Amino acid sequence: MAVVTIFGGTFGNDEDLARSVAKALDCRFVSREIFVDAARRCEVPEAKLNDILEKEPHWWERWLENLRPYRIALQAAMSEAALSENLVYLGHVSHGLLPGIRHVIRVLLTAPVEYQIEQVRARQGLEPGAARHFIEHVNKARTRRLMALFGTDWRDPGQYALVVNMGQVSVAGAEKIITRAALLDEYQVTAASRLALASLALSSKVQAALLNYPRFRDLNISVVADQGNVTLTGIIPVSVSEEDLRHVIEMIPGVTKVITDLVHLPSRAVGYV
Repeated sequence: MAVVTIFGGTFGNDEDLARSVAKALDCRFVSREIFVDAARRCEVPEAKLNDILEKEPHWWERWLENLRPYRIALQAAMSEAALSENLVYLGHVSHGLLPGIRHVIRVLLTAPVEYQIEQVRARQGLEPGAARHFIEHVNKARTRRLMALFGTDWRDPGQYALVVNMGQVSVAGAEKIITRAALLDEYQVTAASRLALASLALSSKVQAALLNYPRFRDLNISVVADQGNVTLTGIIPVSVSEEDLRHVIEMIPGVTKVITDLVHLPSRAVGYV
């Protein structure tokens, strides 16, 4: 069974659709749960994480803020959820959290601007101009934040298996389109795709675990997992003990071996990501 991720818009019926798809596929529906788990991992309140991802920052905040911990925490939460059971996920960060996993079917819900304006007016009682401004503001904030998180533009249709125009199809019709696509052979779990997801989940778990240690939180290292083997590459300051780093990672469930290829440099020479 495929993992279905749905990127909704500002037009209000995306949750009804996602829940209908989950019911039709007999999958778990998830949305805010991913934020709750991720907030716990990166030690920030859920409301703060939501603000970080949804609200447009001031220009100085964009310069100062490091979004890497939030991306890691979200990816760890999402990959573990996808590994444990079949699911349909609704959210604005879904398209970038499970890269390279063959059995993930990414869906973008879209609609003409005038349709979106009417939906926003009906829900919030806004005048047309205010509704248009609201839509533009939300889209701008999401574009900047998601570009900062993943380096991609969520509006690029090439990232999705399906782009569904909700201005031309009912919720019931969209449900049939998505569920039928999810049952195609191309999106079924294979041994290779499950292994890729398991490796992503473990590497994300390791990176998320390091967030809980101040001395490791900002290390400029790459973490790659493969069937329990975790390889660390990159540079670390001489003040950081490689032995302590290995010990922390070896204690993480699922890790069977830690391989390091690290360069030690004076602290002032080490750049952080």
